[in-house]
Amino acid sequence: MPEAVCRMLTLLCMLVVDLPVGTNLGLVHLLWMLVSGRLLGSRGALFPGLTACGLSAPAARRAWAALGRGGWTSELLLARWGATVRGERHGLRQASNRKSG
Repeated sequence: MPEAVCRMLTLLCMLVVDLPVGTNLGLVHLLWMLVSGRLLGSRGALFPGLTACGLSAPAARRAWAALGRGGWTSELLLARWGATVRGERHGLRQASNRKSG
C-alpha cells in the first residue's frame, strides 16, 4: 500500500477511534469514500460509492447506518480533525528545525 494511503487511513482512524464500535468502522468507510474520490465517481450516491471502495452490500448498509444513526457529530469530527492537523504541523515544524539546526 502506498505510504500516502497508509498515512491517510491512519489519520482517519485517529478521528473515529473513540467512537462507539460499529460507528467508528462505518465512519472510516464513509470518510475513505470521500477522500478517495469514490463519491464523486458515483455522482454523490452513497451505496455505489461505498461498493466502489470494495465494500460488500452488508458493509455498505452498516456504513449508511453509522452515517444516520451513529454516535457522532460533525462538530466532534471537525474539532478532532483540527487538533490532528495542528499536531501534524507542530511535528513537521520540529522535524524541519532539526534538519536545519
